[in-house]
Parts: sequence; C-alpha cells; structure tokens
Amino acid sequence: MEEKADLRKKRTKRLLRTALLELVEEKGLERVTVRDLTERAEINRGTFYLHYRDVPDFMERLSGEIFDGMKSLLTQLNPYEIKQYAEKGVPYPGAVQVLNYVAQNADYFRVILGPNGDTRFSMKVKEFMSDHLYSHVFSKASDEFKFPRDYLIAFITSANIGLYTHWILNGMSMPVEELALFITRILYKGPLAVAEILK
Repeated sequence: MEEKADLRKKRTKRLLRTALLELVEEKGLERVTVRDLTERAEINRGTFYLHYRDVPDFMERLSGEIFDGMKSLLTQLNPYEIKQYAEKGVPYPGAVQVLNYVAQNADYFRVILGPNGDTRFSMKVKEFMSDHLYSHVFSKASDEFKFPRDYLIAFITSANIGLYTHWILNGMSMPVEELALFITRILYKGPLAVAEILK
C-alpha cells in the first residue's frame, strides 16, 4: 500500500513538473497560475496544495533540487587536472559528468535558460563555480597569477555557462563526449589555439 502511494506521489510530481515547464516555456513563470498547472497536469488543485504552496514555491523547489545535483558535481571539478586529459586527447571526466547531468534534466535547462526562463538560476551556478574556484582551486596559487585571479575566474565560469546554454538551446546536437573534449581543450589551450587545431 505504501509503495503504491509512493508511486502515485512520484507520478503526480512528474506530471506537475512537465506541466510547469511547458507553461513557463509558453508564457513565463509570472503568468502561470495553479489553475493552469493543474488543468495541464490533469490533477485537482487539492493535490497540488498537498505538495506546494503556490507556483513560485514549486519552481523554487524544483530549481533547488536541480541546483543541488549540479553543485555536487561542480565541487569535484579541478581545472589543474584538465592538462593531463587534454594532452591525451580525451575529455575531462568532470566535464562529461556535468554534461550528462544537464542532458538528464534537459527539459528543465531548456526552459530555465530559454527566453521565458529565469536568469537567477544561471547566476546562482556561476556564483557557486566562482566561489569554488576562488576558495578551493586557485586559493593557494595567487602568486602564480600575473593577471587578476577574479578576471580569470569570471572568464572560466562565463565561458562554461555560455557553452552549456548554447548546447541545450540548440537541441544538444553535439554528443556529450565530443563537447566535453572541446571544453577540455579550450580550458587547457584557450579559444584561439583550439580554433587553430580545428582548422
């Protein structure tokens, strides 16, 4: 009995997630009502209120879950490890993991990064990446940098977010391994050197 209730709950959340993302893509988060959502998901309003306070609460919780999953992968990234993979011509495993996670949640990322999405999510990811790089990766290497460290970090984080956004909004046509290898090379060699390789 408990298992059936759990399956029902998962199914309801799945239906609501699909409905929410469809509606946000169509008209933007601010215009989505509980009525829109429950009609699209074909569930009653009472069921919605068992799980969520309102539409913003639902989106906030969904974004929180996605962010937590991404955060656990981003904390494992270390740019200093990229060199060994780039020199072998293989993708950095951390990049593969992040891209696979994005692909598994493509419905969410396509909407949140799209024209009716929420820029706060990508800013949150960018801030977390910056914090991680600043505090844990480049913290002991300040003497090695002849260029301001915050600019280097801004470049790395913005480039990564830009690549993920471009990839997802263009239907993820490039395979994960291929894009991960491109990211590995571009982080190691820089964009102009990679452009020369690809000529």
